[in-house]
Amino acid sequence: MADGVAGRDKCGEQRLVSLPLSRIRVIMKSSPEVSSINQEALVLTAKATELFVQYLATYSYRHGSGKEKKALTYSDLSNTAEESETFQFLAEPSSTLCSFPAEREHTVPLP
Repeated sequence: MADGVAGRDKCGEQRLVSLPLSRIRVIMKSSPEVSSINQEALVLTAKATELFVQYLATYSYRHGSGKEKKALTYSDLSNTAEESETFQFLAEPSSTLCSFPAEREHTVPLP
C-alpha cells in the first residue's frame, strides 16, 4: 500500500503517488473540456487528490466522534462536510440550500 509519503509499485520501487494514474486519467478525460492530459499534470492532480483526502480524513478524525474508538466513520466525514465551511462543497446540495428560500421570503419586498 503506502509507505510514508510515497507508495511502492509492483517491483518494490518508490512511486510519487499511491492512486492509480489510469483511473485519474479516465476521470479527467470524462470532462468535455479536456482534450489531452500532460503527464506532469496527471501526477500533480493525483498528488493533490491524495493530499486533499489525507487532510479531509485527518480533520474528520480529529473533530469526529470516532476518535474515542480510534476509527474514522462515514458520519465523521459527513459531519465535517456539513459543519466545516472549508468542506461545505462536499455537503449534499439539499442540506446546504434548505435555508435559502426561507431567508429570501423575508427579504423580498412586496409590490
